Amino acid sequence: MNTGPAILASILVLVVAIGFDAYCLNDLAQAEVVLYFPPRIWIAVICLSTPLGGMAYLMFGRVR
Repeated sequence: MNTGPAILASILVLVVAIGFDAYCLNDLAQAEVVLYFPPRIWIAVICLSTPLGGMAYLMFGRVR
C-alpha cells in the first residue's frame, strides 16, 4: 500500500492551516481595535481551534 500521496496531502493541509493562523495572528497584532474579546482571548481562540478560530476572528473580531 502506497501512503505517499496521503502523507503529502496531510503535510499540505498542515502548512495551509499554519499559514492561515499566522495570517490571523499577524492581522490581530496590527489591529488597533478588536471587537468582542480582548486580544489575548482572540490569540487563544485562533491557536486552539484551527481553522474555525481564525474564521471567527476574521468575521467577528476585526473592524472592517
